[in-house]
Amino acid sequence: MSKNLSEVENATLGAVGGWLDVTLLQATNYWKNAAQQGLPFETNPKVLYRGYAANCLNNASCVMLQFVGTGVLQKAIVRGEDRPLTDVEQIGAAFTSGYLSGFVCGPIELAMIQQQRKGGSLAGTAGNLIAGGPSTVMRGTFGICLREGIYCGGFLGLMPVLRASLQKNFPDSIGKTEDSARFGAALIGGPVCSMLSHPPDTFKTCMQGDVERKTFGSMKETYAVLVKERGVASLWAGAPWRIFRQLVAMMIFDKCSSQLSQILFPHRFA
Repeated sequence: MSKNLSEVENATLGAVGGWLDVTLLQATNYWKNAAQQGLPFETNPKVLYRGYAANCLNNASCVMLQFVGTGVLQKAIVRGEDRPLTDVEQIGAAFTSGYLSGFVCGPIELAMIQQQRKGGSLAGTAGNLIAGGPSTVMRGTFGICLREGIYCGGFLGLMPVLRASLQKNFPDSIGKTEDSARFGAALIGGPVCSMLSHPPDTFKTCMQGDVERKTFGSMKETYAVLVKERGVASLWAGAPWRIFRQLVAMMIFDKCSSQLSQILFPHRFA
């Protein structure tokens, strides 16, 4: 993502990053979702990659929107001035873009989770959900908005801030190269963003896995059920899988933003 790029160029970077994330890390997403819902651990690739197409559509669309939205917001903040954004502006633009993307990605992720639980085709699953009406289609979306706001604020806001800080303050060690600084920034920012955004992710996963509302109702009711039956720690069920995935994904997205952008669109960085 860059305020130097057009919306189409930012969208391309986001779509590539989102596809790479899902293709490489789909299994960790399944294991995280299973842990949150109290489902058994699974190793069969045919099960682990259930919902792969929906997840590719979801993640590529979501990250694409976040790259585009953050770029648009950054341009709006500087209002044509040739100046770098402050750390607060950079993180704030990313958080806002991530939050808004949740309204688009929520229904797609709902279809993926339903496929993971029940199998079936994407078209058939989508048709069943649409038949349930808006309350079913948008189930768990608020939790996704919170999760994506914090997550996007991390990889498009906090990550570049931390990377630049490490390069500036530790030029002879962790900040010696951009890749080493990126790894250090991911080690700091990834777990922080994951832990903060995991409870809303747990709420939405439980709600979306139970569209029939047999166990989980609203977000408030879901919180009450989880804490009563499994304790407060259940809000972070599956967190290790998500922390690992986000650490790797943050490096992928930051690499796309800072280096792939210059390879694909060198005229923007002349």
